[in-house]
This record gives sequence, C-alpha cells and structure tokens, in this order.
Amino acid sequence: MTRESKVISALVLVCAVILSLLTALLYSLNWSHLGVFTLLFVVLYPLIWFSWRVWRFWSLPLMQLTSYTQMLKEGEHRQQLLAAGKNELFSELLAEIESLAEVKSREQQQLVTVEQLVSQIMDSWHLPVCLFNDNKTLLYSNNAANVLIQQPVLQGKPGQEMGFCWQQDGICHPAFAAGWQVNTIEYHQQGQSYWLFSALNISDSLNQAEITSQKNIVRVLSHELRNSLTPMASMADTLLSSEQFSPPQVRMVLERILQRSQRLLGFIQQYARLNQLPSVNCSWFEFNTILDEARGMLPDAVRVNYRGEALCYGDAGQLSQLLINLLKNAVEAKSQQSDETPEIDISLYHENNQQFLTVKDNGPGFANLDNVLTPFYTTKSGGSGIGLALCAQIIRLHGGELIPQNGENGAVVKISLPF
Repeated sequence: MTRESKVISALVLVCAVILSLLTALLYSLNWSHLGVFTLLFVVLYPLIWFSWRVWRFWSLPLMQLTSYTQMLKEGEHRQQLLAAGKNELFSELLAEIESLAEVKSREQQQLVTVEQLVSQIMDSWHLPVCLFNDNKTLLYSNNAANVLIQQPVLQGKPGQEMGFCWQQDGICHPAFAAGWQVNTIEYHQQGQSYWLFSALNISDSLNQAEITSQKNIVRVLSHELRNSLTPMASMADTLLSSEQFSPPQVRMVLERILQRSQRLLGFIQQYARLNQLPSVNCSWFEFNTILDEARGMLPDAVRVNYRGEALCYGDAGQLSQLLINLLKNAVEAKSQQSDETPEIDISLYHENNQQFLTVKDNGPGFANLDNVLTPFYTTKSGGSGIGLALCAQIIRLHGGELIPQNGENGAVVKISLPF
C-alpha cells in the first residue's frame, strides 16, 4: 500500500468516524430521520472540503518539488518556481535543492566548456585521433583523421566498416601503415571500456635518420676504401710506368694488392656480421666461463681483475663475443698509448631484476664519445669500427643498454641487462 493510499484511507476513516458519531448523537436526541440526513448532508460538505485541503497541503509541495526536480533533470532552471510560504521545513528543503542545482549547473557548464575546448584542440591538432567504445563504435574523430582515412567517417558507425582492425597489440588501419607509428590506449570509465587511437607520421624522421645513417656509412666507407685503393692504385701505376717488369717487383706489388684486398673483404664480412646477428637464447650460465675464454684471446701480460656475481643471465655465445671485443679494445687502446701493462677491471652485480656489467681499463679513454657507437667509425690505425657497434647491437637484442664513458683513468663501458 502506497503512502498516498494510506493518507486517503486515513482521511476517509476520520470523516466516517465523525459522521457516525454525529448520527449516533442525533438519534440519541430523538431527531427524525429527515433531520438526521439533512444535517449529515450539510456537515458532509465541510468535511470533504477539509479533507481536500489536508490532502492538498500534504501533496502539493511534493508534487511541486517533483516537477521542479524533473525540470532540473531536463536542463531547465527556474529560481522562483515555488512560493516559500510559512512552511520553514519546505522552504529549507527548496533552498537546498536550488543550491544543489546551482552547483550541478556550474559543474555541467565547466564540463561542457572543457569538452568544447578539448574538442577544438583535437580538431586543430595535426595528429589523427579516434575514440571508440567497447562495441568498437566510433564516438569521435578529429579533422586530421577524417582527411587521412579518405572515406566517410561517421560517428556511431562501426570501426570495422571504416577499415579499422582490432589486434592484440592495438588498433590498426591501412591508411596508417607505412611511415606511421600508431598508438592505442584502452581505458575504463563508469563500467564502460573505451579505445583511444592516435597516429604519428614518422616518415620524415625515418627519412632523416636514414639519410644521416647513409652519410655516416658513405663517409666511413669512403675513408676505408680510399686508404686501401689509393696505395693499390699507386703501386699499379708505378709498375705500369716501368719499361721492364721485374718478377720480384711484380710479386711484391701483387702481394700488397692481395693484402689490401683481403683487408677489404674482412671489413665487408664484419659489416655483414653486424647486421646478421641471430636472436638471443637466454639462460643462466657461469660468468667465469666466458671470462676465461676472453682472457685466452689476450696477451699473457694483460691483467684482468674481476669481482661480482658468479652467474649471469643471457646468451652465453653473444655475451662471450661482447666480452672479447671489449677486452681487445681496451688492450689495443693501451698499447697505442705506451708500453705500460694494460689492466682491466670487470664487475658484475644484480639489483631489482637487472644485471649491471662494468668494464674499465687504464687506457687513454674514448677519443670521440659522440661517434664511438657509430659503425665503421674508428680512431685506431688498422681498426674497423665494428667492435663497439657489435657490442651495442648484442645488448639491444638482450633488451639492455650499453653506455660508453670516460672515467678518471681510462675508458668505462657500463652495461645493464634484464633477467
């Protein structure tokens, strides 16, 4: 039974009780039937009017508040909807509702302003942006996305119909394939899932990086080819300028040309090796195993000091080659400086799922830190510029980082590897 039904039933019951008592009183006074019914009829009208006033007094404020809240819900705001009257409780309740409505109105206006500002920023942004709901339906797309997709882009339309494809690593689209870096963010709000798709044109950056890389390769290759071909051309010119060929002279020239040719072939093989490293096969192994192998490649006079963990995690074969290259570089750098015995300090320790390998030497340090990891760049006579570049590539395949530095007494190579 509802509250309204209870109020109506109570009013009807009160009227019935009053009429019953009045009827009993009139009969006790020996009134006639006509007199009793006449008086009851006269009394019934004010009772109905009083009940109606009571019902109106109780229901009208509630009906007005209901209408007011419905108007607020629909976005209409009227400050003088109801008269306060003398009902203090009702007036206070109305004031609180109006105050709450003003707060909500300001919040909604601020939200609309922020949404308009964000929409304007997105529309003027040169990066394409699209927003999808959990049903993969397009909710928003800026002007850049509309232009690049090159087909009608309609809000409320399924993304698949516009060429978007959902994969494990995010959303993709044929219009953002070559030369684009796409990003997908999935977030949740109020129990709903949303997908934010954005794309960045990196073709210019890739072209610039490719041009820079080509310039570096051409510069180093030109240097290497010039160093090898210039003596060969000079020896061949000298030999051709002679009126008579001496077999010993011809043999010497051919041997030097062969030597230079073999050097160039070795250089090309090293370059091919740099670009054809296999994928890593990581496991735990004894670090002293690869350290002893690297020591065996060095002269006996070289001192190698090691302290740190016994185990290392990674591809033992590739890390062995890395250690050999680092130790050989340290020995060659020290040998070019003086006759002092090369000394190398190696440390390995674990911390927070990371391995930190450090190789220090007592040599002159790196002559040019900016180009030390550039393939083919070298400041050593007879060097190929492949060693450190190969080491950096090995570490990248392991998901780590190689940082060359100059310490107080020589070169320092710091390596971090995950495990």
